[in-house]
Amino acid sequence: MLKEQKDAHLSRAMTMYGDYLLRVCFTYVKDWTVAEDLVQDTFVKYYEKMEQFREEASIKTYLYRIAINNCHSYLSSWRYKKIQVIDYWSKFKSLSNNPEKEVLMGETDALLVASIEKLPTKYKDVLLLFHFAEFSLKDVAELLKLPENTVKTRLRRARQMVGITLLEEGFEYGSDS
Repeated sequence: MLKEQKDAHLSRAMTMYGDYLLRVCFTYVKDWTVAEDLVQDTFVKYYEKMEQFREEASIKTYLYRIAINNCHSYLSSWRYKKIQVIDYWSKFKSLSNNPEKEVLMGETDALLVASIEKLPTKYKDVLLLFHFAEFSLKDVAELLKLPENTVKTRLRRARQMVGITLLEEGFEYGSDS
């Protein structure tokens, strides 16, 4: 296939399916900028593999499959997982940076936040996703691409480490002080 033909096919596909693919990608990633990048990657892959397209399916179906695979790859990437956890944790932690809310949170909650921050990343991720983002164990396992039993083990260890840190800081369970 000549370069001019490939360019014409790509241009036609972008015009016909670009908005559709953008909406599909957005439903997966919930971020327009990322969705636009994923659609762009979809069209790049389509352009690169255009000669291999056997026309057993429609171009729309072919592009849709590439876009979905791109979304899955993005959502399972460590970069995405780390961004999600950092964003969620930043929102939660920002409460302790506000003096009014810090008073409302109380010493116990501030101590809890500090002890969670000290955890190694692999334990912090599981703890935050399960307790604060309220994902199920199965969802945390899928999100982090770990076996569910590994998630359970890390969650138990994270809780133990937080408990030890709280005890070292002088926090007593059931205490009013």
